[in-house]
Amino acid sequence: MTDALETVLQMVADGRLTADEAAPLIAALEDRGSGTTRSASATADEQAERGQARQVRVEVKERGRTVVNVRVPVALGQAAIGYVPGISAGDAERIREALALGLTGQILEVIEDEGDNSVRIILE
Repeated sequence: MTDALETVLQMVADGRLTADEAAPLIAALEDRGSGTTRSASATADEQAERGQARQVRVEVKERGRTVVNVRVPVALGQAAIGYVPGISAGDAERIREALALGLTGQILEVIEDEGDNSVRIILE
């Protein structure tokens, strides 16, 4: 991961940027790394036309109560997936593959304690 990407993610974590504000920055950093020159808005429009996911939703339940229900733009989700505690390397790779294939819907569900504790990742 590049220093610039880490800086953007840290700014989101610190509350200095929202996920929506960070998404075009991350997309631009990814485009710069791949040598393309697409705009972030064109990428979002292309995703919508192809029916691809535009957001990653993470839901976490503890003792049957929802404690996290957050949606972030796909670009931010792709960059941050390796930083989510509790997600194995195999699960992170599965999520990256689903994003690359343009899939939507529930990608991962981890359930503990007979459903009282769970994590779900959904591409919308």
